[in-house]
Amino acid sequence: MSPTLRHRNGKLYLDNSSLATDVLQYSFLSETGSIGDAQIFLQSYGTFADNQVLLIEDLGTESAEIVSINGTPSVAGGAVLDSVLVRSHPVGSRVYILDFNQIELSHATTATGSKTVLTINSGIVSVQPDTKIQIYNEAEFSSGFYFARYKHSISGVFSGYTDALEFGGWDSNTVGHIVERALRDTGRILSDKITVDDCFAWLNDGLDEIKGKLKRWPEHFTDNAILGQTTRGIKVVSMPSDIYDTETNKSIVGLRVGTGKNLIYKDPSEFDALMEGVSLTQVRTQASATDTTLAIDNSYDFEDSGTVNVYISGTKYSITYTGVTRSASAGILTGVPASGEGSISVTIPVDTNVWQNEVEGIPTYFTVRNGQIEFWSLADSTQDNQNIYADYNTVATAVNSQGDTIDFQRFKMLQYYLSWRIDMKAGNNGKLDTEDGWHKKYKEALNDAIRTLAPSRRAPWSPKINKMSKRGPIAADLQKLSVDEQ
Repeated sequence: MSPTLRHRNGKLYLDNSSLATDVLQYSFLSETGSIGDAQIFLQSYGTFADNQVLLIEDLGTESAEIVSINGTPSVAGGAVLDSVLVRSHPVGSRVYILDFNQIELSHATTATGSKTVLTINSGIVSVQPDTKIQIYNEAEFSSGFYFARYKHSISGVFSGYTDALEFGGWDSNTVGHIVERALRDTGRILSDKITVDDCFAWLNDGLDEIKGKLKRWPEHFTDNAILGQTTRGIKVVSMPSDIYDTETNKSIVGLRVGTGKNLIYKDPSEFDALMEGVSLTQVRTQASATDTTLAIDNSYDFEDSGTVNVYISGTKYSITYTGVTRSASAGILTGVPASGEGSISVTIPVDTNVWQNEVEGIPTYFTVRNGQIEFWSLADSTQDNQNIYADYNTVATAVNSQGDTIDFQRFKMLQYYLSWRIDMKAGNNGKLDTEDGWHKKYKEALNDAIRTLAPSRRAPWSPKINKMSKRGPIAADLQKLSVDEQ
């Protein structure tokens, strides 16, 4: 929890809505609280304790007041206060336990530089209970960055800092600016009904929707990302964590090993057909040199006798056997010679791949399943320890604070989307009306962004037919895609 901070025209605007919306502990006055009273009486005292800060009545109401408890409350004695009440409160008024009652304001010359509290009153501002947005006139600095955090005046505990707010306000592509504009355009303020966390969630909804309309936004593209290195005996590499689609090849524009050509995609069934006759399992128990058995996981697909291959540190070892104990999880290859050709001559760790009838060479094909990329053939000794490169489309970066930036160039379409969601929550009981004016502005801006997007990304493996290349994926998307059709 931290204040929502804005800066404009030499003033810092401190929105304290989160102080009340995040409160879970409260009770109600059982007796009227009058001006000058040194204690209050509550309907229940279960969570109330010495040195707590209390808010009597709702934040932002004219009669709201912040006080603190002096001593352990009880039914007989009520809650004794550190100072007398300055406002009257009727029976039944809600009494909240607040985490904080002050705000500390700081400044730094850079967004990541050392913070210095403002000079006046050591930068400490008391939370004003009768308003949700309080204004602090700041004339000490004319550049740099501001920060704010809450403080409990008795315990001295602080909340986390806000993001660095640049002098003059948030940049136009930041979450803070978009939230501020959307609230101002719709004539709303943050409240119990519309919280800053709601705005973050709605912005992320909008990001997901915009990203889903066109996967290949140029600002969400990574070239020549290194996913890992090839290792003899291993045919898989993990999908990058920020790829848009983890379960298909739709977000992969290019995949290659070392300086080679792009691999050719095969769907899983076609890929499995390439591996027809190949058996694969893993070592179940570590094997040592001279062992005459090899404990593996699933042994059903292996020949009754023959040769299997394991790859240790880039070296291929062939092991012969004369029998098999069949099991789906506790297989054993038996009759392994203790020495000489076909024997186990090196330590073989648990989970080492055990192959039969595999093919080594230059990886040519790939598929995607279970969050992994599989390629075939296995990398041979000349292809071992080479980088696996990928060109792919990334996710839109989720936001959760005011200082986060929107990674769409046309970020204003997201402002319209947020204005729509705010209006629907505040004025339409949360029911989403796509005929609303804000939604139409959002959709128009989104369509414009898609129509004017340059076809800058092309799939490297697009075939040439009669010397004519297929158009790249963005061009195809632009031709067939419109928001109304989604």
